[in-house]
Amino acid sequence: MARIRFTDPDLQAVYACLTPQEVDGRADTAEAIAAREGLDLAADLAAVRRRTARSAAPRPGAERAARRGGGRRSLESFAFTMLSRQAPHLRTAQLRPLARDWAQLGLWPEEMQGWISAVGVDSAAVVRDCGTAGIALAAMDVVLDGVRVKQRLRGGEPAFSALARAASCGRSLSA
Repeated sequence: MARIRFTDPDLQAVYACLTPQEVDGRADTAEAIAAREGLDLAADLAAVRRRTARSAAPRPGAERAARRGGGRRSLESFAFTMLSRQAPHLRTAQLRPLARDWAQLGLWPEEMQGWISAVGVDSAAVVRDCGTAGIALAAMDVVLDGVRVKQRLRGGEPAFSALARAASCGRSLSA
């Protein structure tokens, strides 16, 4: 593209400043773009590189957390919080094994909250049996022979017995 030439040096300087520079090829790096545009970004780029290097570096203890099940640990913390709210009379030493049992089920937090409200804080094994039997959380309010399913399970009736009772009545407890 032909460049326009002005006789007035001030006008030529303004034109040169406002005219986009011709680029031979694409700039691959931020440094090349900054140099092409006449910017001094060395300090900013160095700070970004330091932050990137820090975030990419392995955190101390991250390997240990991954070994013990990092995602399960946060689920265990959530379960502990839920159980402590539902059963404030239980001490930490009693709540920790219960929270571990609930976390091992691998339920979503909302699901866990629903099951805890339905069958109680110490019924993780009952929920595991319900999962094996195919009994859904939505079926807890189904009435079988005058008694709700959640009351039967809280009372100690096995999940498979409740499932058989529902089948004999022609009811479905699955989702």
